Amino acid sequence: MNTKEKILVKARAIFNEKGINTTTLRQIAGALNISQGNLNYHFKTKQAIVEALYFELVEKSNQEMELLEEGRDLMGLFHQISSGSMALLYAYRFLLRDWYFVFRKSSIIKAHYTDLYLLRKGQFAVFVEKMIAEGILRPEAFPEEYERFFERMNIMTDNWINDFETVNADKMAPLAYYQKLIFEMIYPYLTKKGTEHYASLMH
Repeated sequence: MNTKEKILVKARAIFNEKGINTTTLRQIAGALNISQGNLNYHFKTKQAIVEALYFELVEKSNQEMELLEEGRDLMGLFHQISSGSMALLYAYRFLLRDWYFVFRKSSIIKAHYTDLYLLRKGQFAVFVEKMIAEGILRPEAFPEEYERFFERMNIMTDNWINDFETVNADKMAPLAYYQKLIFEMIYPYLTKKGTEHYASLMH
């Protein structure tokens, strides 16, 4: 692992623990036992580190989404991707905790996330079509029903860390709890075939 990679690993750990606003470049450098000048050689600002970590998360998320192209066991894939995505978000939870600050602070992240949101929305629409064709999901009961389902899921995944830390901090194994909570959102849309497959995945 080179110095730049070590900086990102350590910065992510400190951001997760202390938050972005209260963390300084000096603290990150000190935790790595390197000079701030050495750190600044790789990242001139704290914002540059935040942006690098954001794109690191996106790259890992893209790898998760590539599973959709496999076309096998769609319900199992949905369970795997939703659980994997939540685990990734937990590993970078400082971004979720300070998401609106990050979004306002970085025009780079804001522009990229806006495009990413539309990409994910399109990927989800294709996935839903396949699930309907396989008889796992029922057809829409009203126009844009599944588009609204995507929006609800997106709101949930973007805000679950704050929900956990404000009202559910006593939850044991919070990641597993919220992974299950997200996956349960699909249940009202399932056909009989879908509910049977769902039950097999939950045992």
